[in-house]
Amino acid sequence: MTDKEDLYVAQEQLDRLGTLTDCVYAVALILVIQWLPMPSESSDADGHLYLLELFAEFAGNILAVVIGVVFIILYWLRNTDLSARVDRTDGPYVVLSILSVFSLLILLYVVRVGGEVEGAAARAGESFAVAMIGIFSAAAFWRARRNGLVRKGLSDDKLVNLQIESFTEPITALITLPIAYVGELWWNLSWFAWLPLAKILSRKISQRGGPK
Repeated sequence: MTDKEDLYVAQEQLDRLGTLTDCVYAVALILVIQWLPMPSESSDADGHLYLLELFAEFAGNILAVVIGVVFIILYWLRNTDLSARVDRTDGPYVVLSILSVFSLLILLYVVRVGGEVEGAAARAGESFAVAMIGIFSAAAFWRARRNGLVRKGLSDDKLVNLQIESFTEPITALITLPIAYVGELWWNLSWFAWLPLAKILSRKISQRGGPK
């Protein structure tokens, strides 16, 4: 194929990847809504229930729904922010992007069953899933930068900042992974490692002239 045809195919792949990604996020929202309790599941299923009573009885489910929706919103915004900088794609970029979205589904599964498994295992599962989402997403963006798949005219500083943000999250998640077995409080606090880690990565990258 000619260069023009190659560019058309690469851009068409990016459009279809975006469509696939949006469909997965839509399915994820449907899955999360299905976590809401049904009246037939209540201990008072034969009586007349108010929604507040049903939600109070299944507070764990409601919390999982809230967490799931928050995760979906945050990762959709992050995915959109990174993919908006990409002009076309190639095979490795597509594979990494799909793996990142699949990892989101794994995270939602872990959140859903979190109340039914041992606490430390649930926390570790969330940390691992978040790390996988970030690693695949950051690797995809790194691939785009290395192979000239990003849009023309974007400043290097902007691309570097986006790359730092994409790497900071999975590294933080990996830090929290062993702490998940220490205790819930320490695990929650360990996520604040994101703040100093972002500054350290930014300083290291600026000293080396940015990621290559």
